Amino acid sequence: MRYENIKTVVLSCLILVSLILTWTLWTYTPTYKKMDNSPYVDDVKIGKTKMLEDHIQPSLILAHFASAHKGLLNKDMDTWTNEMKKWSISDVVRISNTSFERPEDFYNFVHGNQTMEILYPTEMPLSTFQSMYEVKGTMPSGAFDRIILKPGQADNVSQSVRIYFVNYETEEIYEANIKGFNEAAWEKHYKDIQSNGQDYIAFKREDKSVLFLPEQPTPLQQKSYKQEMISSDKFRNALFDNMKIVEENELSGQTVYNDSKRMLELSKTKPLMAYTNYEDADQNVGIDKEGAIKRSFDFVNAHAGWTDPYYLTEWDSTVPAQSVTFQLHEDYYPVFNDDDLSKVTLQSSGQNISDYKRPTFQLGKLSDEYGKKIKLPSGEDVIKEIKAREDFDDSKLKNIVVGYELQTEKDFTNVITLKPYWFYKYDGIWYKIVDKAEQGGDKDGLE
Repeated sequence: MRYENIKTVVLSCLILVSLILTWTLWTYTPTYKKMDNSPYVDDVKIGKTKMLEDHIQPSLILAHFASAHKGLLNKDMDTWTNEMKKWSISDVVRISNTSFERPEDFYNFVHGNQTMEILYPTEMPLSTFQSMYEVKGTMPSGAFDRIILKPGQADNVSQSVRIYFVNYETEEIYEANIKGFNEAAWEKHYKDIQSNGQDYIAFKREDKSVLFLPEQPTPLQQKSYKQEMISSDKFRNALFDNMKIVEENELSGQTVYNDSKRMLELSKTKPLMAYTNYEDADQNVGIDKEGAIKRSFDFVNAHAGWTDPYYLTEWDSTVPAQSVTFQLHEDYYPVFNDDDLSKVTLQSSGQNISDYKRPTFQLGKLSDEYGKKIKLPSGEDVIKEIKAREDFDDSKLKNIVVGYELQTEKDFTNVITLKPYWFYKYDGIWYKIVDKAEQGGDKDGLE
């Protein structure tokens, strides 16, 4: 009797437990962790995001007169880029240059009396300008490296200024209408440059093309900055989608990250990195040649990669691998370095970025103790110096600029010095003009 009672109690308990478990299963609501659509690695910001027009600046703005040329100082460049944001441009058309009977006629059109000239350090597609400023309608396919502003003839006198996009190398000219910059505004700026601008001399080459240089010696301050290194983790996390499959290897002089599609090389001896996307390097179809500059800018912008003032200085439109270079500037003067410590360079293959090289530092605090002020030679003296080089051929001389050389201190590796020099591009290579007392008259080539 007692045995049967025990069995009944046990069975009742089992039934009760079963009922409780069934009820719990039916009524259980799991707690889900909310998932997002972000990439494997959280968004990484190396520096800042910017607008394209923040990184494409004129290199020189000139006003031409009957017997003189005047240029704005570099500190006035922002005034002009802000002015250009007010413009509304329309009806851009290519005009024939067959009306120029002599070679010098084209250059007279560009540099003639009552002309304002906005020069850029490299040619770029017309579509790139449309990405930065208001341009109505379709831009024709083509490239330019300067903008010409002239008072024109029109029924509406208040809108009679004519704007021209000019390719100096090919002598192509594109004419357009402009609003937001009427004849009164043109005259105001023209006279302002006449009164406050710096005198420039014109160096005319055998083919009649012209380079403009400051007439007077240029005084510039040598400067020193603290070198602030950017964490290698930031570059690694920004450039790989899934760190779980990335391999790390220590090779001679560098650390290499690889996921079979991408590779990131970080130098141990110099503050430099090189990134390669093998997957995109094979995409040589559907090349968007005119989009290379915007595509390169957007790639850096995607990981907020803009640290210091890097401005567009070179667009190599060679197909299929196009190269775009943004160069460090100090007070709007270009900064040169023979180890590429002053360049952000990207290469496009197909529709994407296949190569990306840049320094892994940024300029930190400016030293309170400025270096000596250096008075650079006049434009005329610089021309004499360049022409004195052995077997000089003026057709190989492409540009002459004032700039800085980025120098790293041997004893203080965290200090960067920017020293002013004249630089000139000859036969594809940049050279600096060195004071003979400094290095025995040697001229260093800067690739």
